[in-house]
Amino acid sequence: MRKVTCMMLCSILAGSTTLFAAEDEKIPVTVTGDLALQNSYVWRGQVINDEAVLQPAVTATKGGFSLNAWGNFNLTDAVTEDGADFSEIDLTLSYGRTFGEISVGAGYIEYVFPNTIFAATREIYLTCSLPALPIVPAITVNYDFNEADGFYGNFSLSYARSLCDAVSASVFTSLGAGSSDYNNFYFGVDDTALNDFNAGCSLTVKVCNNLVLVPAVQYITLVGSDVEVASRELYKDDSQVVASLKASYSF
Repeated sequence: MRKVTCMMLCSILAGSTTLFAAEDEKIPVTVTGDLALQNSYVWRGQVINDEAVLQPAVTATKGGFSLNAWGNFNLTDAVTEDGADFSEIDLTLSYGRTFGEISVGAGYIEYVFPNTIFAATREIYLTCSLPALPIVPAITVNYDFNEADGFYGNFSLSYARSLCDAVSASVFTSLGAGSSDYNNFYFGVDDTALNDFNAGCSLTVKVCNNLVLVPAVQYITLVGSDVEVASRELYKDDSQVVASLKASYSF
């Protein structure tokens, strides 16, 4: 599985080289590395792991194109029974542009689940936001065209404010919903319904020109009644408070 994952990553990296080259040669490639420590891992309201995890990521960007590799590394044997190990690796290729006050984007995500019984799957998505507004609304629609063959949509609001030259604060909330096929795959509920509600806050602390620290806390819960009930048998819980500390370094 690890060999397959590495081959997939190399293929996407190789394919993205052509896309990056198509951008203006004067635009530099920027690379950012992230490392987040969290008390748990929750994805779209699904409490995948209620114990500590590390989530490393690396993102290469040129112009509007972005290539990201992200992983979830369990620090205990709560999910990976053989001990601390990776249980998920996501590979994302995306493109975004701004038209006036509207930002739009599209992307492809490959989900791989090493050291688990779960099959890999993949999604495409579209996103739109209004970043110039004081409170930024955004909507994202994902389509899983492999395993779930269903749609997931998320609407979010966020507000950020600078506290001083090196520190800014933000608050955010979101609400997600899934189509009947999506909910049937993840919860065994054959209905279009709300999935998850999320509310949280974070600080962004600029340590130096290249290093940023982001402590955050958020409350995530499933809100669709049937989905919420089904999750109690399928996942660790139906709600979770997630505390995290992320370090981001730009090369």
